Amino acid sequence: MTICLYKRPKYVEKVEGPLSLSNSRPYFHQAQHQTVEIPYAINFENVISNRSLPPCSLQDFMDYLVYVTHDAENLQFYLWMVDYFRRYSNAPKTETSLSPKWNFDETPPTSVCNFSEKVCGEIDCKDSDDISDASTLGDRQPYHQPREDPWKTSDLADWSKRSSHAAQPFRGEINRIVAHYIIPGSPRELNLSHQHRTDLLNALQYTTHPSAFSNVKILLDTNLRYRAHPNFVRWSICNGNPPWTFCLIAFATMNITIGFMIAISLTLSSHSRWLRLVAAAEWWFGFTNLLAGSQGLCILLHRLSIRSIRPWEREKHRHGPGDLSDDVEASFRGGNIKYSETQSRWPMKMEVFGPSNNYLKEGWIEKDQREPMWRKIFARKVRVQDRGLRIMQNKIIRYAEAWAFLITVALSAGFVALPKGNFY
Repeated sequence: MTICLYKRPKYVEKVEGPLSLSNSRPYFHQAQHQTVEIPYAINFENVISNRSLPPCSLQDFMDYLVYVTHDAENLQFYLWMVDYFRRYSNAPKTETSLSPKWNFDETPPTSVCNFSEKVCGEIDCKDSDDISDASTLGDRQPYHQPREDPWKTSDLADWSKRSSHAAQPFRGEINRIVAHYIIPGSPRELNLSHQHRTDLLNALQYTTHPSAFSNVKILLDTNLRYRAHPNFVRWSICNGNPPWTFCLIAFATMNITIGFMIAISLTLSSHSRWLRLVAAAEWWFGFTNLLAGSQGLCILLHRLSIRSIRPWEREKHRHGPGDLSDDVEASFRGGNIKYSETQSRWPMKMEVFGPSNNYLKEGWIEKDQREPMWRKIFARKVRVQDRGLRIMQNKIIRYAEAWAFLITVALSAGFVALPKGNFY
């Protein structure tokens, strides 16, 4: 925490290129230099376990990755992987003994290596192919467009046949995961490097043991814990949408300007110099809102414990099919998520084998584009339930008020010290 002002967590820039150990190290190093401590209530473990409340719930985290950073497949796969590890550890020993622990230092069977290299090579799986880069969208679509028929049916069948370990536990589920997340061009393709993708395909053909995912788990955990989660908390602190925040900063600037006009006019007059302190109220109010607004925080909305609704949340808060309101969503917190039991209650994005994360055809986009600016400014507000987030917001406001007071005292003292102008 800086001595100047309590701020939101620093934004962690995304490293160019696919997920790899070399690209993940900067996230860990940046996390060691974070100056803002995230409260326990909304730390990574609580968000992932769905023990935090809106707007920092697991569903809010998923929405952020889908609509803002465009890499929700990392969280979707990570949640499945954590659940899979739990289920595998509870499986009978007679079944798990059929899946040997995988050692990446050992050389897998030649047939497995040849086939995985053939698959990744034919589909042009290169390190430079960054499928989830949201920083250079420009005129292109914000989502990776799968190549035309990247997988032949015979190739996918061949991958399953070459495994020859059908008796292993969860083999059918692993095959579906490979087709849905690992294979290049799959609906929710993970942005893995060529080497990590090939190693994972090699391992999964030989075993269903969780150790086959060890390298991928490290990559995803580092990416989610040290980049996505701090950026999500930073984004969640903002309780007003961009039009509202713009108006807030404009209003704060207007108050500061009015304060200067009052102080200057009284300084040029023959009135008592102590009357110039009237401008202090305008300065303090303006600078408080300006400093808080620079962090995306509206003091009025914070006092009312509300926030502006996100464009994609409008249908959800109308209780449309397949979506949850914040109150219903909060009832899930603290429980162990089992996807087989929640598919009918959670949105499609939370399902393991749901559709791709392309939201371009969702109805809210066209509505948001047609909506006039004044309606966006006064968009519907919803309740902020998470106490941990409010703690961070409170600190930002307290520091904004303190620094606004110091600035006001300095300006007031300066204008009071000036001699009378006696122009009128």
